[in-house]
Amino acid sequence: MFLTKYRPTNELESFFDESFFPFLRKSADSAECEGFRLPRTNVNEDEKKFVLTMEMPGVKKSDINVAIEDDQIVITGEKQEKTEDKGLLRREIRSEKFRRSFLIDASIDRGGIKAKLVDGILEVTLPRRAESVGRKISVD
Repeated sequence: MFLTKYRPTNELESFFDESFFPFLRKSADSAECEGFRLPRTNVNEDEKKFVLTMEMPGVKKSDINVAIEDDQIVITGEKQEKTEDKGLLRREIRSEKFRRSFLIDASIDRGGIKAKLVDGILEVTLPRRAESVGRKISVD
């Protein structure tokens, strides 16, 4: 399995936007500004499986989508803000979207992939195919 980092913006573009054209920057307090993040992820491996563990605080199961697209497993979703504007003096909690993708190879049993969300932690289990798991051969 290979890991790829999703980069939502080109670093060179953001340098020119912020350094040379500051008027193009969206204000942090702007109603148009919507958060985007890469969830923190741990990747564990043993002989039988890979396990992706992702932080998803405040995200509901119904707002998470786990899909296989070509040779990638893609985890996307959105955390919706549920606050009222009445009496609001400062807004730091915002709605945010997230997306992570990981390349998977032929050793993964795509039909056996499972995902569960418990207490703000998403755990995606990617089992290896039986034929890709090593076995010991006795010598006669």
